[in-house]
Amino acid sequence: MRPASSFDFGLTGFAERFHQDWRHDGSAVNLLASLLGPDTDPREVEALRSDALLMRRGLTGEKIETLWGAGTGGTFWFGPDGLWPSGPSWLEVVVERCDQWLRTYGAPEPEPEPARELADTVAAEIRTMTAAVPERLDPGHAVADALLRCVQVSPDLAFRWSLRIARQRGWPLERSQYERLVALGEQFEYGEFIVSDAEYLTE
Repeated sequence: MRPASSFDFGLTGFAERFHQDWRHDGSAVNLLASLLGPDTDPREVEALRSDALLMRRGLTGEKIETLWGAGTGGTFWFGPDGLWPSGPSWLEVVVERCDQWLRTYGAPEPEPEPARELADTVAAEIRTMTAAVPERLDPGHAVADALLRCVQVSPDLAFRWSLRIARQRGWPLERSQYERLVALGEQFEYGEFIVSDAEYLTE
């Protein structure tokens, strides 16, 4: 379900809210509640729920935590000393809160997941994107591996995570790849800024 927005959406769009100073706004649950207001676009809520459910069902806890940690710039971590016990339990809360919202305010008409046939193309671009990333920017290739596993769950979600993480970690892009990413974003029918926000990585 794709909201009518020029910007990122779903779980990757929500991850953007966890900037360096996000805890001044309260807890993670408070931040989620601020997103799920009575005037929120139902398509945004459904996109968030769908992304969280796909990751919860299709990825291991380690992969979930790797992607969420990288996508939030390391401002949200898991475990006994973290902000939440585990990645899967955090996604369960996201799904539960979205379900409550949709029961209260109404759900949009369901739509099929977009462009699953682009899985091989997304995987190839992620491999190209991560091949030249220095070890210090992705120790043990953990993020690259998690992104490729996410492609099997949802090419759309994996592509959006790759763009978000590339921006968070400053992964350089060749101009030719950036142009391919723009074309891929058009195939996913993304809003204009989801891919173009990464153009500065080509400089």
